[in-house]
Amino acid sequence: MRSILYLFILFSLLCSSCIKDELPNAEADILSCTVDSLILKKDPLIQNDRIQIFVKSFVDLTSQAPVFTLSSGATISPESGTTLDFTNSQLYTVTSQDGKSKKVYEVSYISSAVGSKYSFEHVRTENNKYDVFYELNQDNQNIMDWASGNAGFSLTGAGSKPEDYPTARLTSGKVGQGVNLTTRSTGALGATMGKPLAAGNIFMGEFDLASSIINPLKSLRLGMPVDFVPYAFKGFFKYKAGNVYKEGGTVVSGKKDSWDCYAVFFETDATLKHLDGTNKFTHNNILAIARIQSQAGIETNEWTPFHIPFVFNSNAVVDPQKMKDGKYSLTLVFTSSIDGDAFAGAEGSTLLIDEIEIIHE
Repeated sequence: MRSILYLFILFSLLCSSCIKDELPNAEADILSCTVDSLILKKDPLIQNDRIQIFVKSFVDLTSQAPVFTLSSGATISPESGTTLDFTNSQLYTVTSQDGKSKKVYEVSYISSAVGSKYSFEHVRTENNKYDVFYELNQDNQNIMDWASGNAGFSLTGAGSKPEDYPTARLTSGKVGQGVNLTTRSTGALGATMGKPLAAGNIFMGEFDLASSIINPLKSLRLGMPVDFVPYAFKGFFKYKAGNVYKEGGTVVSGKKDSWDCYAVFFETDATLKHLDGTNKFTHNNILAIARIQSQAGIETNEWTPFHIPFVFNSNAVVDPQKMKDGKYSLTLVFTSSIDGDAFAGAEGSTLLIDEIEIIHE
């Protein structure tokens, strides 16, 4: 049955491709963004209607000329490669080849670091479906979106409103708003694909939707540039495990769910731009790891503090020049089910977090 479904999808895509070859392209997307690699801290991040370009602190934002690759036949205004002042964000309008579709992108150059205190007060609803948390700098500029698996969960059709998703806003946090992470059933479609559960998660990095279907562990692009050396992170949590633990949809008698959180400090280079689910604790570029231990099994209805130190590798060395050049990254990850990356856990397991802070030099 599943093979027939895949063949049907493939046939549909091939037919769609044939039709597109005959008709003017109706897409109006920016596919890639190119700037001088010498000024970058990390690759530009392209989202649905915004592009964030992370650059080093010395860069003159008043005179920048990003170059864009567009959907076939599409045009862009201002033109790709135009020199503009990016002290503030600039808006670009992409028009499809057939002239019927237009899309406006907000393009920002970001020289600020991501900061070290996170209160989760800034939230927007993406595509009228799910919540996205984001961070602002002192100039009120969006410098980081927190990533989650919500975009993947949206494909299952199991959520009809933001609060149905695994990662959602918590209106009554420790102070102001917080984050609600709940392990959810992915419904009939998720079960058919062998992914019956989706843990609530939130992390510093990017979520690759395409990889989430083919290779879920590769869908986590972990890490954001930082300009400090972390020594610990702390915050507050509440946790309640779900009643029935399952692996692959099968009940595991006597096993109880637990939450997880960890932070990884690592060096980027020409071959490593980010960590992922396959190497998040093992890559040679990792300098230090901080991970919850005994408290992960605690269930509590009260806001409970945690404090987790980083453990540095014995050969870890931080180069001040590399720090200035944006070569060090950090990821911070929270999840409502510790085995959620294997689609195992207990439906209903709920982790609430708020007032997170990274302690650094």
